[in-house]
Amino acid sequence: MSETVVHVTTLEQWKSVLDVWFAQGYEWPDSDKEYNEFIFEDDGIFLNLDDYITYSRTNPRFKPFIEYSEFMAQQKEDNKMAMVYEVSQSVFDELQRIKAHEGISIIGAITLNAQLIKSIEIGNKAILRYLADDPAIEFKVKKPLYRLWRIDDNGDKVYMTFNLGTPDWDCAKDSAFTEPLYKIRNWQTPAWEIEKAD
Repeated sequence: MSETVVHVTTLEQWKSVLDVWFAQGYEWPDSDKEYNEFIFEDDGIFLNLDDYITYSRTNPRFKPFIEYSEFMAQQKEDNKMAMVYEVSQSVFDELQRIKAHEGISIIGAITLNAQLIKSIEIGNKAILRYLADDPAIEFKVKKPLYRLWRIDDNGDKVYMTFNLGTPDWDCAKDSAFTEPLYKIRNWQTPAWEIEKAD
């Protein structure tokens, strides 16, 4: 992909651009998906996207940049293509089973599985559109996430985190650095064990 540089002027614009890129799977160089408002407040008004997200205070190396409004217009145009929802393998399998509706009508399959459909946290409208073969709605299997843990000197289980880009640890597993297995393996050392995140 070619580098994209977006000029933002408000914190809300900063967060909106990051929301789009985080949703597309991009992150800061330290594998962080935080807003890092302090960067914007320190005059980081150009957000750059290449292999990962960076920023600059001035137009980096005089590269062509786009204004926030133009960036958001591009996103609206791109979003007309399809909305993609990530779900677990078991939910995806159930949706495929309902969609196949073998031996009964699609309405019958939806009625028989109404409780299951309601329990999926995506939203009923998107699910019903998907089951009716709407090409604007797509479901795919969410990649399982993993984290690293170890036992510290006190005998407590701790999890790898990042503090301003530097590996650290925390007792709270909700604060743990979680990524797909291939990324977690890049950070594994003999001291750290891999476990599947909830």
